[in-house]
Amino acid sequence: MGELVARQILEDIVEQGLSPGAALPTEAQMLQAYGVSRGTLREALRILEHNGLLRVRPGRGGGPIVGAVDPHTFGRTMALFMQMGRTRFGELVEARVIMEPLMARLAAERRDAARLRELAESMREHSTLEERDEASYLAVMQRFHGVVAGLSGNGVLDLFGRALKEIYTERVVAAERRPERWEDVRREHQAVAAAIADGDGAEAERLMRAHMLALADHLERDYAGLHDEVVGWW
Repeated sequence: MGELVARQILEDIVEQGLSPGAALPTEAQMLQAYGVSRGTLREALRILEHNGLLRVRPGRGGGPIVGAVDPHTFGRTMALFMQMGRTRFGELVEARVIMEPLMARLAAERRDAARLRELAESMREHSTLEERDEASYLAVMQRFHGVVAGLSGNGVLDLFGRALKEIYTERVVAAERRPERWEDVRREHQAVAAAIADGDGAEAERLMRAHMLALADHLERDYAGLHDEVVGWW
């Protein structure tokens, strides 16, 4: 019953077009609307909260608030299943090598204006990076891949692409030493971004594939232990 009510709450959020941060009705109103017990309603809210689809503010004036479609939370769930399935990091990287060139092609072909502004901002972040600021380097480089995923215009590829990036970031980037390919990666990203901005899908796909293959080679060569390591839930 809790799952059925959770499904109804989610349907109502979508149908009403509620944005992240919007407050849901009070407990009394929801009890009346769904015709269930307090225990069932709270179980439904716990299910949605556990999956990151809402959060409950404690205290006076609190209550359930609409959450966001968060690739990090989705990535945690994916990692849980990957660990159970004994999926290796090498397989995760292989999936990114397959998916990201396609997303780059779609990004170039669809060229959403708002998303292109995000891409331009990402390129500005690339240009202002300090050579020895490793934390910023890793954040900016990973954010670029998220922007390209969003530019694909496909909600499934966007969510899966960003979630795989989150899993990769949680484990592989945490093991990174000082990036030896600092300037190479920056130039490769700039070339992909230029192809997307020019609307050249074939070139964007080619450049992103070359970039991702270089990433895969780097992982296998310099982090051989990680390549065969089973993806872990965090």
